Amino acid sequence: MLASIYIENIALIKRLSLEPSGGFCAFTGETGAGKSIIIDSLGLLCGARTDKDIIRTGENEALVEGIFTVEDEYTLNALKEYDIEPEEDGSITVTRKISRDGKSGAKINGRAAPLSKLRAAMSMLISIHGQQDTQAFADLDRQRDMLDSFAGNRRELDNYTEKYNLYKETERKLNALKNGSQQREILLDMLRYRVDEVKKAKIAVGEKQQLLEERKKLANSEKIITRCGEAYHLLYGKDSSAAEQVDGACNAISALQGIIPQAEELFARLESAKYELIDIAETVKDYTDLDGENVDARLDECESRLELIKKLEAKYKTDADQFPALLEEWQAELDINENSEEEEARLEAELLKAKKALSVAAEELGRTRREAAENLCARVTDELCMLDMPGVTFKVEITPLEEFAPYGNESTEFLISANKGEEPKPMAKIASGGELSRIMLCLKCVFAHSEAIGTLIFDEIDAGVSGKTSEKIGIRLKNATDGGNTQVICVTHSAILAAKADAHYKISKQDEGERTVTKVEKLDKEGRKAELARIMGGLNITETVLRAAEEMLG
Repeated sequence: MLASIYIENIALIKRLSLEPSGGFCAFTGETGAGKSIIIDSLGLLCGARTDKDIIRTGENEALVEGIFTVEDEYTLNALKEYDIEPEEDGSITVTRKISRDGKSGAKINGRAAPLSKLRAAMSMLISIHGQQDTQAFADLDRQRDMLDSFAGNRRELDNYTEKYNLYKETERKLNALKNGSQQREILLDMLRYRVDEVKKAKIAVGEKQQLLEERKKLANSEKIITRCGEAYHLLYGKDSSAAEQVDGACNAISALQGIIPQAEELFARLESAKYELIDIAETVKDYTDLDGENVDARLDECESRLELIKKLEAKYKTDADQFPALLEEWQAELDINENSEEEEARLEAELLKAKKALSVAAEELGRTRREAAENLCARVTDELCMLDMPGVTFKVEITPLEEFAPYGNESTEFLISANKGEEPKPMAKIASGGELSRIMLCLKCVFAHSEAIGTLIFDEIDAGVSGKTSEKIGIRLKNATDGGNTQVICVTHSAILAAKADAHYKISKQDEGERTVTKVEKLDKEGRKAELARIMGGLNITETVLRAAEEMLG
């Protein structure tokens, strides 16, 4: 609910701080004192369109700031969807600033917020009755959401949404498959060509690197044969070769074993070197066998193979080692598309199954709405009778749709007949005035608990009604507080209605220097008695009027 409101530089208000009580609060004051300014300021906080003319004369900008407390779990979860969470003390601070150059800015908990986010958030925290509010109630989507909220059918609605999304996605896949037959044939031809071309190439992982190494060896075959032959003969292939001389050194050192301390170690090292030289010699000898190969023919084969690999790499923009995996991927895609008839049949079966599940979910959702509509009509009718409007008829019209929609397979509309015997009409077409205000009060009170809005505000809801009806409105407003869980603020000119309030605030204007300013004062019992007497008696406040005011307060 609204914990505090601060207004600066709006119309007659220079600076005004107010901490309205919980429960039912009445705001009274003389005409022109500034009651409507406070309501308009709250409207700005709710995201209403700005008008620079509302800024106090001589000032460049105006500010409205409200602090709200939220305890309802449903509202907290709804706010989280907009990335809004209370501060550590459980409060949410909303600020709206407007400047004379036409600029406007809003913040929620100190963070800048677009007006769309501001309006969405404030619609969960505060509800102000007025022309815009009536239009909101007349919106069909809003009416459906209100009925769902009243029905408490979140589980059924979520289940329907899940089934609807599955049905539409399956339908999309099936239509894409049917509508893409020509494109699919083009795709199949392309995939078949790719698979055939790469299969014929038979490119193995690591083959390109092996070919590059072999080409290098073949291109330098003459040099390899000459140098490797020379190395072999020097190491092992002729008399007095390196291996033979090391072998002689081994024999010489062996004869010194037991005579010098390192003889045994030196012998072992020389013997190891001899075998290493022999192994190197045998290895380089293998390269001299190139003489027996058709080097030129093999080199041509390597060049041709490398050219093919290079061409395919450029064509398919991939590395040679990726072709086996790519071929597997293409083949899988080819298999799926070649089996499109089977896939189409499978999707048609899935679509039929999804439609059946959706129909069941839609029927269950519709049942909750029909039951809620019946209860809602009874509740609203009782409320209307209590406010001396027995001739008003309220009806919820639920009409089946030809196609499934994201919200169900029926439309919802609230219909009202303001006078007995008249056909109920959409809310947007009902007459305005006192009757409309009381109808809105009925709807707000009925939906207040299900929508979990913490603060309800009514501006002169008693206009044009009798004292008896005004008293009933006051009783209803007090009951709408739900034992203090909901804050109800009402601007009124009715003493009877104001007397029913839990807290009474007097709005007045005073001269300060050369300017007039609006002030708000919370009244004690004596102050309330005097204000009620003023409302009833005007300029002539007699003892009789004062006693009547005291009796009203009880």
